[in-house]
Amino acid sequence: MKSSWIWLNKEAYPQHQKTYFNYQSTDKASFSYGVAEFMHMISFQEIPCRLSFQVSGDTRYRLWINEQFIGTGPASSGGDFLVTTALPWYYADTYTIVPEQKQLRFFAQVQLSPQVLTELSHGQGGFYLSGQAIFPDGSSKEFGTDDTWLVRLNRQYRAPSSYDASIETDSWMPAVLLSQQRSAVAASIPSLQYEKVLPQHHESTSFSISTGEEYTILFDKIYAGYVGVCANAPCSLDIECFELPEQKGLNEQIIFASSGSFLSFRMHSIGGYRIRVKSAVSGAVLSPYLLFSHYPMHQEGVCHTSDPELNKVYDVCKWTLKICRQSLHLDSPRHQEWLACTGDYHIEALMTAMTFGDMRLAALDVKRTADFLVYNNGRMFHTTYSLIWVQMLEKIYQFTGDVSLLSYCKEALEKLFALFHTYLGENFILEYAPDYMFVDWTVIEGYSMHHPPKCLGQTVLNAFYYKALCTAVQLCDIAKKAKLSGWEQNKSIWLRHAQELKAAFHACFYDQEKALYLDGLASPGIEGRWQPANPPLRHYSRYGNLLAALYDLCPSEDVLRLTRISIDDENDLPPVQPYFMHFMLEGVIKAGLFPQYGMQLLRKWIPMVKECDKGLQEGWIKPEEGYSFDHSHAWGGTPAYHLPLMLTGLQMLESGYKKISLSPCLYGLEYADVKIPTPYGMIHCILHREKAPQISVPAEIEWTIAPT
Repeated sequence: MKSSWIWLNKEAYPQHQKTYFNYQSTDKASFSYGVAEFMHMISFQEIPCRLSFQVSGDTRYRLWINEQFIGTGPASSGGDFLVTTALPWYYADTYTIVPEQKQLRFFAQVQLSPQVLTELSHGQGGFYLSGQAIFPDGSSKEFGTDDTWLVRLNRQYRAPSSYDASIETDSWMPAVLLSQQRSAVAASIPSLQYEKVLPQHHESTSFSISTGEEYTILFDKIYAGYVGVCANAPCSLDIECFELPEQKGLNEQIIFASSGSFLSFRMHSIGGYRIRVKSAVSGAVLSPYLLFSHYPMHQEGVCHTSDPELNKVYDVCKWTLKICRQSLHLDSPRHQEWLACTGDYHIEALMTAMTFGDMRLAALDVKRTADFLVYNNGRMFHTTYSLIWVQMLEKIYQFTGDVSLLSYCKEALEKLFALFHTYLGENFILEYAPDYMFVDWTVIEGYSMHHPPKCLGQTVLNAFYYKALCTAVQLCDIAKKAKLSGWEQNKSIWLRHAQELKAAFHACFYDQEKALYLDGLASPGIEGRWQPANPPLRHYSRYGNLLAALYDLCPSEDVLRLTRISIDDENDLPPVQPYFMHFMLEGVIKAGLFPQYGMQLLRKWIPMVKECDKGLQEGWIKPEEGYSFDHSHAWGGTPAYHLPLMLTGLQMLESGYKKISLSPCLYGLEYADVKIPTPYGMIHCILHREKAPQISVPAEIEWTIAPT
C-alpha cells in the first residue's frame, strides 16, 4: 500500500492546520498551538518476525505501539539562522521492532508548532508512517497511514509546556489525507535510544507532596531528556528543570485531575527539578523521572591514565558529547541550536571518532549543512563556521573512507567558494565579508568575539578561508584518485586563490615591528547587526597568530615562535576559551611542541571539571557580566579527542582505517589504557613507563609503529 500524509479535518479544526516555520518566526502569535493524536489497529494472521517502518511528522511526533514507547522525531533537517523555511523534504526515522502480539495498536501524538530551534516546519501539520511486517515464512505485508486512521485534538495540551488533564479530550474521527503529499527521506542514521532515569539522593523514587511546598530532586548527571512524572491523585505542579540547583531553568506546568502520568514534548538539559506544588489533595504522591534521549552506542572508547584528574576531564567531555548526540549534533541540549554552529560539530565529530566511533551522524551533519549551503547560495550565518565545514568534510572522509560524501558536497563547495570570492578586495584578502563570526566566546576591547568588528576578526576569517581552500584542493586530489568527474577545474581555481591569499595575508596583516600578525585592518567594512562599525584599532591576539602558524600562512621559521607566543600565559595577549583551545592544541601538535606543552594545556580543564563533573561547562571566562554558562556544551570537549589521539599517536595513512600508524607515548604519565573504536573493532593500547607497549589492532587494519 502507498502511505499518505494525514492530519486533522480542516472543517472541524480550521485553526489547527497551518503553523510557523521555525522557533524564531516573528508571526508565531498568528497561529494556534495544538497536539493531534492518531490511533490505528492492525491485526495479522500470525505474529510477525519483525516490523520495519518509517515515521515522520510536522512538527514533532512521538509514537507508541501497544503502550510501548517507540520514539520521538523526526530527525531535524538542520537549519541556519539565515534560512527561515524548511528544506523541500522531511526526514523520516526508521524503526525495527519484534512484536509479541498479532494485534498492534499504533498511537501517535504530533505537536503542530516548533518549540526549539532544531524543529523546522513546512507550515502545515501532518503525520506519516509507512512500514512492512515480515513473517516466518518470508512473506510480508505493508501498512501505513491513510484515511482509516483515527485522529483527534488533545486539548489538554493547552500551550507549550502547559498540560491540564482536567480538560476533556475531543472524540476520535477519521483522519484526512493531505492534498499536498510530501517527500519523506529516510535519515541515514539509526533511531535514538531512550532510558528511564530515576532521581538520586532520595530514599524512595516516590514521595508525598503538600500544597505550597517546593521539592528539589537531583539526578546523578546532566541529561538530555524529557520531564516525566506520575501522580496517584489530583494535584497542580510547576516543574522547573535546571542543570545545576543554583541556576534558573525552564518550566513545565502540569495539572492532574486524578491519578495519571505526564511526559514532556520538549527535550531539556536536566540535572534536576524544582517541583512547586500549587495544590494537592491529602495523600498525593509523586514519582518523577526523566526519559533520557541519546544516539545509540555500539562501541565506547576508554582513556584511563595514572592521572585521575585527567581521567575525569576525559570522562566529562565524553559524557557531554553523548548527551549532545541526538538526531543531529547539538551545541548543547539546553540551547539546541541549528547546524549553523558548524565549529561546534567539527570538534564533536572528531571527539566521536575517538570515543564512540560511529560517524554516520557526523556524515549526515555534513550533508545537511551542504543542503543549506546549496539552498542559500553558499551563505551561512557564521562565516568562519561555513569555512570550518570544509575541514569537517575532509576529516569525516578520512575516518570513513566514504568518497560519496565528496560527490554529495561538491555543489556546496562550489557555491561556498564562489560566494567568498566576491568578498575579496583588490588586495586578494577578504575585505567585504558580511560578518566575521565566530572567533571565540570572549570579549576584546569591549567587543564580543562572537561577532567582532573587522579589525578584530578579519585575520581569523582569512586564515580559515585559506585553510578551507587548501583542504578543498586536497579533496580534489582524492576525487581524482576515485575517478570522480568535474573536480580538476575546481582544483586549479581554488589552488590559485589559495596562493594569492597566502601572499596577501602576510603582506596585509604582519607587523614587522612587533613581529606579530594583527587581528585585522581598520579599513571600512560592511556594517550591520552582526558586523559593528570598524573602529581605528590596531590589535594583536592569540587567534590570528596561532592560525597563521597552524595553517602555514607564516614563514616556516616563524611557526615555533608564533605557536609559543600563542600558548604563553605570561604575555598580555587575551586568553582563549575551551572552544578555541581545540585549534591551539592542533597548533601545538603541528609545531612539534606537544611533548613540552600538551599535557599542561589539557590540564587547564581540571579546575572546571572539579567545579562540576555532571557535564562540561560552556567556558571558563564569562563573556559578559551575569552570563550563566550551560554545563552541557561539547564544543569545549576537545580533550576527549586529543588525549587518546596523542597517547596512541594514531595517524590515518589510508582513509577508513585501511592503514594506520601508531606512535604511543605517555608524555610524563606513569601508565595509560586507551581504546579507540573503529569500524572493525577496538584499537587497544596499554602503556607503562617501565614496559613495552601492548597493542591490539583489528585484523582488518594494516598498521605500523612509527617512532615517537
